[in-house]
Amino acid sequence: MEDSQASGQQARHRIVVPSRTDPTLRTMTEPVGGPLGRRTAPGITDPGFFTVERVLIFMAMVSALIAVMAKYHCRQSGWTTPDQYSTVCWSEFPNSFVQHNLGSVFPFLSSGSTFDQLPLAGFIAGITAWLTGGAGHGALRQLAFFDVNAALIAAVWIFTVVVVARTARRRPWDAAIVAASPLLWLTAFVSWDFWAAGLVALGIYLFARRRTIWAGFVLGLAAMVAPYAILVFVALVLLGVRAKAVTKMLEALAAGAVGWLLVLLPVMLSNAAGWKAYVDGVINGPASDSSIYGGYNLLAERMGLPEMSTASVNTLSAVLLMLVVLGVGATALYAPRQPRVAQLVFVAVAGFVVVNKTAEPWQAVWLLPLLALALPRWRPVLLWQAAVITHFIALMLFQSKQLGNISPQHAIDTPYFVLASALAGVATCALLALTVRDIWRPHFDVVRRGGVDDPQGGVLLATAPRTGDDEDVTGALDAVEPGLAEHPKHA
Repeated sequence: MEDSQASGQQARHRIVVPSRTDPTLRTMTEPVGGPLGRRTAPGITDPGFFTVERVLIFMAMVSALIAVMAKYHCRQSGWTTPDQYSTVCWSEFPNSFVQHNLGSVFPFLSSGSTFDQLPLAGFIAGITAWLTGGAGHGALRQLAFFDVNAALIAAVWIFTVVVVARTARRRPWDAAIVAASPLLWLTAFVSWDFWAAGLVALGIYLFARRRTIWAGFVLGLAAMVAPYAILVFVALVLLGVRAKAVTKMLEALAAGAVGWLLVLLPVMLSNAAGWKAYVDGVINGPASDSSIYGGYNLLAERMGLPEMSTASVNTLSAVLLMLVVLGVGATALYAPRQPRVAQLVFVAVAGFVVVNKTAEPWQAVWLLPLLALALPRWRPVLLWQAAVITHFIALMLFQSKQLGNISPQHAIDTPYFVLASALAGVATCALLALTVRDIWRPHFDVVRRGGVDDPQGGVLLATAPRTGDDEDVTGALDAVEPGLAEHPKHA
C-alpha cells in the first residue's frame, strides 16, 4: 500500500478536506480553530511528521483506549449477571470463554466441540485462549482472554483505518468516521465482528487496486467470520455484469471459494458435527430480540397476540433478503450511472442488517468502514451512531431485567427496548435511502462531486488508467472543493 502523503520525489496531489466541505465538521472544528483555510494545499505541501494517516492512527488509538475504559467496571469486578448488563460492559469474549470452555477446548477443531460464531471467529477465539494459558485460572484467565482479544481488535481497528484512508484516495480524512467512532467506543470489544469489518475493508482496497483474485480470497475469509461478506460478492458480480467484466468477477468468486474452503475444510475433516450444530443453531434457533421478528414477538407476548414461529421467521427473513437482493440488482443494473462499489456494497449489507434474523446492535460495526467510503457525511452518520448506541444500551438494560431480575431503576421494560431497536432500524434505513438517492441522482454524491468516478472501481473502470484517478482529478478537485465550501447545504 502506498502512503497517502508520500514524501521525497513522488508526486503529491491535493486531497479533500471535510472540514471545508461538510457543514457539521465546520461547526465541530470551531473549538480548535475552525476549518482548514482555503489557501492551504493539503496533500501537496509537506505536513511534516503529522501526515493524515498518522493523525488517524492517533485518533484510533485514543478511541481504543476509550473503548477499554468503557469496560473498566467488568475488568475490575468480573463479568457477572446482572452487573455486566446494568453497567453496559458486557462482552462476548469473557462470556464465550466460560460457556464454551475455551481453556481446554479449541472451537470446531476439538472433537465434539462447537461455537456460536463462524469457524474463523472460532479459530481466533481458540488461538487467543491458547495465548492466555499462562495467565492463571478462573477470573484471571478470563480477564486475560478479554485483554488479548481487545488488543487484537485494537490492532485491526488501526489497520482498518489506514486501509479505509488509502481506499478513499483523495478523501483520506473520511477514515476518521472509523477512527473516532462513538459507536466503536461501546461495541468494538463486544464481539469478533470487527475482524470481518477489517477483512472486508481490505478486500475492497485490493479490489480498488485491481488485485481482484486477492480481493476475492480475503472476502472469502471474511465470510467465515460474518456472513454479510457474501453480500459483497453479490454486489461485485452485479456491477461486473453491468460493466461487462463478468470474467474478473468470476475469478474473484473462485478465489473467495478457496478462502472460504481453506477455513471450512479443516472443520469438516476433524469435526463435521460441530459445523452441523452451528448451522442447525442458526436455522432452528429463535430470532434475536433486536431483530424485527424478535421485536414483534416481544410485543405480541406482551399484548397477548400470536407470536411468529421459527419456521415463519425463517420464511419471512428469506423473502425479505431476496427482496433486498432484487433491489440491489435493480439499482446496479438500471441506475442512470454505474453505482460506486462502496455504495452498492453498503446498500446490500445495510439491507441485510435490517432483515437479519440474528440482528444485534454491535453488528453495526460491519457498516462503519463501508459508510466512510459510501456516504462520508458526518451529520447522518453521527445521528445513526447515536441511534445504534441507544439500541445497544437499551438491550443491555433490557437483558439485565430479563436475565438478572434486577430492580427497575437499573433496567428498562419491553416497550422501551423495542422502541430503541426500531429507532436503530429506521436510522439504518435512512442511511440506506440516502445512499440509494446518491446512486440514482449522482449530483448529490460528495465523492463524485469531487471529480472522481469511483475510487474503488478497480477493474470495473474499463477506461481508467492502472494508476486509478491520481493523475486525472487534481484540477477538478482544486476547482470543485472551494465551491463546495461556499455551498455547505450540498455537502
